[in-house]
Amino acid sequence: MLKKTLALVLLVLCTALPLSAAEKVEGPAIFYPQSEFDFGSTLEGNHVEHIFTVENRGTEELRISKVKPG
Repeated sequence: MLKKTLALVLLVLCTALPLSAAEKVEGPAIFYPQSEFDFGSTLEGNHVEHIFTVENRGTEELRISKVKPG
């Protein structure tokens, strides 16, 4: 439930202020085109991996200081 709520909040934030690649905003501005990924069914113990792309579309350095996997 928490994961779905977080994904919904992130989706709303991403769509509320759409930025084209050419637009820049003051300060750091995080952008990621995909906020969630479904691995589907897999056997327990199998290694699964997915890479999320993160962009800074702002005018200042974006620092990501903590990441928590869901």
